Amino acid sequence: MTKQETDRAEQTYPLRTVSRLTGLSPELLRAWENRHGIVRPFRTPGGTRRYSAAELERLQLVKAAVDAGNRIGKVAKMDAAELRQQSSAVDTKQSADFDIILKAFENLDDVTAQRSLSLQLATLGPARFAREIALPLMYEIGERWSKGEMGIASEHLASGLFRSLLGSALQPTASSVLSPRIIFATPTGERHEFGLLIAALTALGAGANPLFLGTDIPVEDLLEAVDQSRPAALALSLVTLPTAQANRVVRALRGGMPADVNLWIGGSGAVDLEIPSSVERIGSLDELEQRVALLVVDRAVSR
Repeated sequence: MTKQETDRAEQTYPLRTVSRLTGLSPELLRAWENRHGIVRPFRTPGGTRRYSAAELERLQLVKAAVDAGNRIGKVAKMDAAELRQQSSAVDTKQSADFDIILKAFENLDDVTAQRSLSLQLATLGPARFAREIALPLMYEIGERWSKGEMGIASEHLASGLFRSLLGSALQPTASSVLSPRIIFATPTGERHEFGLLIAALTALGAGANPLFLGTDIPVEDLLEAVDQSRPAALALSLVTLPTAQANRVVRALRGGMPADVNLWIGGSGAVDLEIPSSVERIGSLDELEQRVALLVVDRAVSR
């Protein structure tokens, strides 16, 4: 392989990774390419498909349009602008669904709320449900509660229902049990669980095998968990922990963990930390998804 081909391959995603990031099976991806020319991935000299970031985005938009009820033959002819218009139409429908769910919470109508959310979970799958439904809805509920537009009972009902649905969805799949193990936890004094659950579900959707330990875990217990399970990474969520305390926790964990176990930190409380070079700051769910996908690829190559 020439240097130019090597550089290009390093800037692209393999088929297995694209399949996980889009939710499209490898067989369907190949069919869309061969029959409809949705994308034209780069081929290595060995014939391996490699997809650019733009092709990955196009595939995600195409899947969204098809999920909204459009025929693949029609969608295949759309350019990026038309596909984004389709996404806007989906967003409009989603807004209507959100209004129904929010009204149910306001009325303490747990039956309607659970039925609507369970349908969304079944339709989208755990990872997409967590990011596209649970996250924006909980943010909106928090905003309404802080403005006095929603009562504390409604907020507690929503929190409990989302926690139950997300927790039940965090189940290993047949393929994930053979994938890289990632521990998800918060340290002592950090009790925000919702973002941690969504991060764990995002990792599951990207092909990892998450071990969810939950919140308020002492450093020594986290180190013991790492020693027992030998994960590829420990993912730590930080939101309200004071900066000095968070820095001490991060240094203690990094110093007590094997060098080959990644330490990832995320959450709003991780933004201003002075972290060692051996610690990775994960700034978004998209970044987490991409980092997990790389772990999965590395695991496959090393076998």
